[in-house]
Amino acid sequence: MSSMIVDLGGTRIETTVTREPSEINRLVMTFLSNDKFGRNKIIGLDTERARSFSPKTVLLQLCDGDYCLIIQLSSFNHVKLPLSLYNFLNLPDFTFVGIGMNKSLKMLESEFGLTCKNAVEIGPPKRSLMTYNMHYLNITRADIVQNEPASPIFGDWGASVLSENQIILAVSNAYLAFGLGNNMLEY
Repeated sequence: MSSMIVDLGGTRIETTVTREPSEINRLVMTFLSNDKFGRNKIIGLDTERARSFSPKTVLLQLCDGDYCLIIQLSSFNHVKLPLSLYNFLNLPDFTFVGIGMNKSLKMLESEFGLTCKNAVEIGPPKRSLMTYNMHYLNITRADIVQNEPASPIFGDWGASVLSENQIILAVSNAYLAFGLGNNMLEY
């Protein structure tokens, strides 16, 4: 388990990368208690897949704008994920949003039995929408990937230790989903 603060252009996200059920339980409790808006809660959801002959989902990222939980799923091949995660993804007062969400949820269900009650697909982004929302969320490409000769996109997402830039990219993807969803579903 590792914890760090990821700075995305002035927005600081407290991030935990883990494969430990106790840490997953702790962060689920954090999401449940972080009720600063007093209405339906938006959670950005994203996944990463291993680049192999039989690609498998190896990361699940959840972000509420303050906290990001990155679950290393490769540790759960023969072990069940904590019940708190299954229950959390099916709470009626939480809406999980993401880009490519339908595909991600199908893979999570077939590989790990995870389902999600309130899922919103925010669709494939158009360049103008992405540029506007990245500006609105104070995120730039330089904030996401910094000073690494090889892009983290080509890194091994299933590695036992993720690089700092992989973590930043994973957090920025989940945070972007959260931000887009929050803007779209604002009441």
